[in-house]
Amino acid sequence: MRLGFSPLTARMLDLDAAFALAQELEMEFVELSADLYEIVPAMQGPEQVRELKRATGLDVTVHLSYIDLNLASLVPMARRASLERTQRGLEFAHDVSALCGVLHSGLHYLRHPQADALAAAALEESMGELEGSSIPITLENLALTPNDYLRGPEELDALTRRHGMRNCVDFGHAHVESHVDERASIQAYLDTLGTNVVHLHLHNNHGQLDEHLATDAGSIDYAPFREYLATFAGTVCLEIGTEEAGVRASVAHMRSITGSAA
Repeated sequence: MRLGFSPLTARMLDLDAAFALAQELEMEFVELSADLYEIVPAMQGPEQVRELKRATGLDVTVHLSYIDLNLASLVPMARRASLERTQRGLEFAHDVSALCGVLHSGLHYLRHPQADALAAAALEESMGELEGSSIPITLENLALTPNDYLRGPEELDALTRRHGMRNCVDFGHAHVESHVDERASIQAYLDTLGTNVVHLHLHNNHGQLDEHLATDAGSIDYAPFREYLATFAGTVCLEIGTEEAGVRASVAHMRSITGSAA
């Protein structure tokens, strides 16, 4: 298990401090935010990232932009802007030699047979234009609201395989979705997506909201996933929203669950 964390989720905007924490806790990577790079480039410039990687020996992953972004938009201009922003995020990921880029698939606000067909075509066109990226794209499960386009592991798996991409399974997202559709459990995502899963987002909640609690603080029981996590060969990102204390608690929890030492 290659463990890392998301500084932005943990409300750490100082990249030096984020890398220092990851190094102190003997993690292996830091997950950067393409949104932050878009909004305030100086806070996460490629040269700074490359220097921190050299100094600490840590790797990076990148969460591609998702704020105000919709790759399934029915509005051509909005979809094009979303695609161009994603492509710029992949260029940033390439510049920092990221291990992967995590991508949200899209939103759909107007449920109607004709609109459904248009949204499906829009998303297919966006995904087609992102194929062949130099950075592996990992499509993430979402389904937190009725507007999230993909529902359940089968739809995510089909889209992923059509476009030759990989997957990120977000345990917290799957836990919330499972309270609406029991077929969309964490285990169902892992089973359905199989070896296409190369990245994980771990955090906790109480099944209703995407709370991003420390991994030991909500209603997700991580014990049944002990063997999966202990033998998982990909990258495991802690997306903890309770600041540094929550990151520290989650690192300790994950290592106690998997029986791994720092």
